[in-house]
Amino acid sequence: MNKENRFKQSVIATLAKRAANRCANPECGAVTSGPTGESNGSVNVGEAAHIYGAHPGSARYDEKMDASDRGAITNAIWLCGNCHKRIDDDASRYPAGLLFEWQREHEKRISEQIGKTAAEVRHRYEKRHLEEFGRLSYLAERLILEKDEYWEYLLTAEVLRFEIAPTVQRWEALKRGLYTKQIKRIDKEETFTWLSDKSQEILLIVAAFTNLTNYELARTWGEPGVAGNDIDIVSVCRFYGEACANTLLWEESIRFSRVDDEFSDVRDLFIGIAGDVIEQTAKIPGFLTEMVVPRPTSGTYSLMLSIELPPEWEKKVTASLKRAQRELRR
Repeated sequence: MNKENRFKQSVIATLAKRAANRCANPECGAVTSGPTGESNGSVNVGEAAHIYGAHPGSARYDEKMDASDRGAITNAIWLCGNCHKRIDDDASRYPAGLLFEWQREHEKRISEQIGKTAAEVRHRYEKRHLEEFGRLSYLAERLILEKDEYWEYLLTAEVLRFEIAPTVQRWEALKRGLYTKQIKRIDKEETFTWLSDKSQEILLIVAAFTNLTNYELARTWGEPGVAGNDIDIVSVCRFYGEACANTLLWEESIRFSRVDDEFSDVRDLFIGIAGDVIEQTAKIPGFLTEMVVPRPTSGTYSLMLSIELPPEWEKKVTASLKRAQRELRR
């Protein structure tokens, strides 16, 4: 198993304390530590279980998840040995979402036992705060509520991955020819205008991604020494999701169009341009996660997202348009 996939001893110790050394399965709740027959001895039967599996072939394994996320406390739940075996032997009955619910409700119960009034106030706040975001992944909700070290970057990575996932999946399907749409025929007299509009649209797409990456992300994380804003982080990630969805629509409008033969070379130059933007955006979550894996205490990091048009692309488009004009004059 990759070392990054494993829980560090500090994570295990913290997880056990947060669970009050009790199994988080609501149907179990067994005490997982206690004395042995010796006066200075103790025994532990509790285990830190992975919610999303630690390696290929393990229960609830998600290949899109970064190794460091698999070994983080946000992917952990405290269980007795029997319940740990039960959830891993029957992953379909015990999906990740259910385990996140177990973990959250268990810590809620423990908090109420420690300080009932304070816990009730805290959970009312958490419930209302999460309502401000709408639909999020379980992991994103946990990051928002716990706000551990580097939470701003981990939350950005998780929400961005969640928001763009449908578009990335559909883009992969489009490349493999798994779906189609009604073909739109572009009239000859409208083709120059159509190509010009498409050129302007892709430039606006590039500008939107540039602004999101180079300005908006850093703003949501806050100045050095100042906490970020979780609402702004989620909002910007959703702008990324919207931008990716619109980018795919642009790509589809090119692929499912037909022009006269004189313009086919120009149209073909547009194919795949928008898809490259989607693929570059999909790399951001991994970059952010890898950035905080070493738990840096200082340093500067640069997020480089290349969303430029291919080399010589504009020259090729111009040359193809000129050829098309010559063909039309014949």
